[in-house]
Amino acid sequence: MAEKAEEAGINSAEVELPTKEGMEAEAPPPYNPPEQTGADAQFQMFMDPMFAELESRVKEHERILDKINDDMKREQEIERKAKEQAHLPGPLKGSGQELTDVMKKVEEMIVYEIDENEEDEENKEEEKPFSFMEQWIENRRKRAMGEEPVEEDEKPEEPKKPQKDRKRMQIRKLDDHGNAAVTSHSLAAYVSCLQGDHLKRFTSKITADCQLWLAKMFRFDEASVFYHEESRDGLVRICRLALYQKYPKYITEGFEALYSRPPVIYISSAAQPGLSNYLCLQLGLPMSSICSVPCNTLFGSNTKMDTEILEKLIQDDIAAAKTPVALIAYAGTPNAGHVDDLEKIKELCKKNNIWMHVDGDNLATLSLIRPPGNIQNARFGDSFTICMGKWLGIPAMPYSTLFKVADPALVHAASLMTFNPYLKLTCLPLWVVLQSLGIENIEQRITHSCDLADFLFNELSKIKTIKQFSREEKKKDDRAVRSISDLISKAISALLVFEMVTPTVVFRYTEDTRESKNVAVAPYAVGTTMDVEDDDDEEVIKKKTYYNSLNIWLGETLQTENPYVEITMVELEREGVCMKFAPLESAQLIGTQKEHLEGFIACLCNQIAILDATTLNYEKFRLITAEQENLKLVEVGNWAGLGAVQYIPSAYVKEGLDLSDEIAKKEVNNLNIELVHKLKDTDSAFSLGYADNEIACVKFGLITDETDVHELIGMVQETGKQVEEASKYFESMSELVRKGIEEANKDLQVENEHKLMQEGVLRQIPMIGSMMNWFSPPPKDAVRGRTFNLVSGTIASTEETYKYKMQIQTEGGSRSRSRQTSGTGSVTSMSSMSSPRSPAADGHPGTKTAGDIKAGLVNSSHEGDLGESHDSLPSPNGNLRLELDSQEHEAKA
Repeated sequence: MAEKAEEAGINSAEVELPTKEGMEAEAPPPYNPPEQTGADAQFQMFMDPMFAELESRVKEHERILDKINDDMKREQEIERKAKEQAHLPGPLKGSGQELTDVMKKVEEMIVYEIDENEEDEENKEEEKPFSFMEQWIENRRKRAMGEEPVEEDEKPEEPKKPQKDRKRMQIRKLDDHGNAAVTSHSLAAYVSCLQGDHLKRFTSKITADCQLWLAKMFRFDEASVFYHEESRDGLVRICRLALYQKYPKYITEGFEALYSRPPVIYISSAAQPGLSNYLCLQLGLPMSSICSVPCNTLFGSNTKMDTEILEKLIQDDIAAAKTPVALIAYAGTPNAGHVDDLEKIKELCKKNNIWMHVDGDNLATLSLIRPPGNIQNARFGDSFTICMGKWLGIPAMPYSTLFKVADPALVHAASLMTFNPYLKLTCLPLWVVLQSLGIENIEQRITHSCDLADFLFNELSKIKTIKQFSREEKKKDDRAVRSISDLISKAISALLVFEMVTPTVVFRYTEDTRESKNVAVAPYAVGTTMDVEDDDDEEVIKKKTYYNSLNIWLGETLQTENPYVEITMVELEREGVCMKFAPLESAQLIGTQKEHLEGFIACLCNQIAILDATTLNYEKFRLITAEQENLKLVEVGNWAGLGAVQYIPSAYVKEGLDLSDEIAKKEVNNLNIELVHKLKDTDSAFSLGYADNEIACVKFGLITDETDVHELIGMVQETGKQVEEASKYFESMSELVRKGIEEANKDLQVENEHKLMQEGVLRQIPMIGSMMNWFSPPPKDAVRGRTFNLVSGTIASTEETYKYKMQIQTEGGSRSRSRQTSGTGSVTSMSSMSSPRSPAADGHPGTKTAGDIKAGLVNSSHEGDLGESHDSLPSPNGNLRLELDSQEHEAKA
C-alpha cells in the first residue's frame, strides 16, 4: 500500500497542468444541432426570436434588480455612517472634501465678509444620496415624454446656488518685505520637517544671528532675546524671572516662599488698562502685590511717573516687610507718548535692587544712533520689549523682549529660553526681514514716521484752538540735539534720545487761552492747586463734557475723510478726550505720506471753523433760549452741537404745571416728536433726542458763521406753536367724535329695543321666528343708521339719505353741495349764496324732516322749467336747482 501511494504521489508530482491557451485550443467545438425541416423548422423560426427577446428582457431586469440591490446597500451604508457621524459638524463628515474646494472656501473667507448665519445653514444641509431607482424612473418618464434620458454613469448637474451680495473686504497690499515675512511662516513649518540634528543647527543659527543683530541695533550688548506673539507675554516672564531671583525657593516651595515677605511690582498709573489684572492672573499673585504709582499732577507732565512718590512708596513697602521685585516704566506712555524720568528711576531701582522693565514706542529711536566703538553701552533698564513689525509696517513679525544675562537655570525656569527647536523657528520671519531691509532701510522707515509726527506737530501749533499734550515746553539747550540728522551723526546718551524725539502727537480742540497766558504770573503761583479745585466745579465739568463731545465728533469726522491718516481717540485723566496720531504704529501699514497730512490739516481747519462758530454762539444760544416762553433748555449727554431744547405747551407754562405726571410727559413727548419731524423737513440740522427726564427734545447741530441763532430759535418757537394748535384741534375733534359715537350707539340701542317690542319675542326664536316670518312677513324697514356732521357736531338719521338717494348737510343756514349715485339716477345739489333758514323749519339742529326735503324737491323741479343754465349757478330766486332724471320724477309723482 505504501508503495502504491508513493508511486501515485510520484505520478501526481510529475503531472503537468495544461495552460489556458492549451485548454482553449483543445476545447471541443460548440454544439450545433441538426437542421430541422418542415413544421419543426417553422416553429423554431417563430420561437427563437421570442426566446432571444425574453432572454434579453430577463437579463435587463436582472441588471436593474442588481442595481437596485446595490443602491439599497449603498443607502443603508450611508444611513449607518450618518448615524455614526451625527455628532460631528457637516464639514468633517464623510471621507473629506476636495482640497481645491477647501482652498476656495479659504479664499472667499479672506476676500468677502464672513456671514455666520450662512455657515450655520451650510452645516445643516445634508447631501441627498444618489438613488439609482429615482434615476431609472426619471429616465422612463423622459422617454415617454420624448426627451433624452440621462446616462446611468452620468450624474445630473446640481443647480448652482444663487450667490448672495457679499461685502468685499479691503485687503492690504504687501511689498516684497511683507511677502517675505508671510512666506517665512510657511518656511518655518516646512523646516520643522527636517531631521533632528540638522533642525537644531538651523534654529541655533537663526536665533544667534537675531540676538546679535537686535542687541547691536538697540545698544544692549550681551543681551538675550525672547520671541513671543502676545504683546504682554514677555513682561509676564520677565516678572517671573525677577521673582525667581528675589525668592530662590519660589521654584520649589511656591507661594509659601512669598508669605513672609510679599512681593511688590510697581506699575505707572498711565499704563494700559487691565495690565495689573493680567499680571496677577498669569503670575498667581494677589492684587495687593501690584502698586500703582501716580503721575505728576502739580509739576511737569501729568502722565509721567512721579519719582518722589515712587521713592516714598518703595521705602514704605520695605518698612512694611515687603519685597520690591520689579518696576515697569515707559519710554512713551500708551496714551500721551510721554517718557518717564528713566535716569532717576534707574537710580532708584539700582539702589533697591529692583528689576526695571521699559516699554513704549520711543524705543524705536534707539536704532537711529550710530555711536563710535568706544562709547559705553546704553543701559537704561534690565529689559525692554520691542515690536519691529509694527514700527516697520511688516506683518507676521513677532514681539521681541531683550533682557540682561542672568542665571540660565532661572531663565529656563521662567520660560524665557527653550530647547525646543520648533519654538525657536518663531524668529525666522524676523531673521529674513532684518537681512532684506538692512540698517539703512530700517532707519529710513523710522525716520519717516518721526518726520510725519514733527510736521503735524508744527502745523497744529499754528492753530489757536488746538492744544497739544505730547511734548513739553523746555528751555533751549545748545548741547541738545536739534534734528534727527544730528541724532544719527552724534554719539549721545540713549536717555537723551527719548527726550528729544517724540513720534507721537496728542492734541485736543479747546477754547483759545493763549491771550490769558500772556498775563504775568508769579513763579510761586505756577502749578498751584487752584486748577485742581476748579475741576470740581459743576460748570467746569459741564464745559469739559461739552468739549469732549466736540472732540469725539471732530475725531470721527477727520478719520472718515482722511483714511490714510489714522487717528485714535484717547482719554487723559485731566484733559479729557483727545486725538492721537502715532505714525510708528500706522504710517508704514497704511502708507501715510506728507501729502496726506497736508490734506488732513486742510480738513481740520474747515471743521474747526464750524466748531468755532458753534462755540462762539453757545452762550448766546442759551441766553436767547431762556428768553423764550415755551422753550426750555435741557442737557443731552455727549451731544456735539449748540444744545437741546424742549417745547412746553402754553397751558403748562401759564398754569405752572409739573411734568412729573405720566399724562403730561406723554403729551409733551408726543408734541416734541412731531415738532422734530416738521423741523427736519425744513433743515436737516435738527434731530431728535431725549433729556434726562426721558422726554423728547429738539437737538441743534453744528452751525457755520452765516447761521443766525435768533432765526433758528424763532423758527422752532413758531413751528412749535403751529404743532400745538394742530394738536389742540385734533384733540377737540377726537373728543367730539367720541361723544358723537357714544350718542349714536345709544340711539341705535333704543331703536333696536323698540323694534324688538314691536315684532315680539317669538320672532327672535330661531325656528319659531322663521315660521312666523313665513306666515306673516314683517314690514321691510329702510336701512337705518346715524350720520355725524364734523362741522356742526350734530347727529342725524340716515333714513332720508337711503330713501331719497342723497345726503343734505346743513350748517349755519346754508346748504352744502353733495352728490350721490344710485343705479342710473343722480342728484347734484349746491348751496345757496344767501338763503337763511327759518327756525321753524328746524326740527332738530342739523336735521331736516322728510316733508321739508320732499317739498324742496318739488319746488326745485318746477323751477327747473324756467330756463336752462349751468348747474353751478343759482336760480333767479336764489334757491337750489336740482337736475333729476326720469326715475326721480316718477318717484316724486
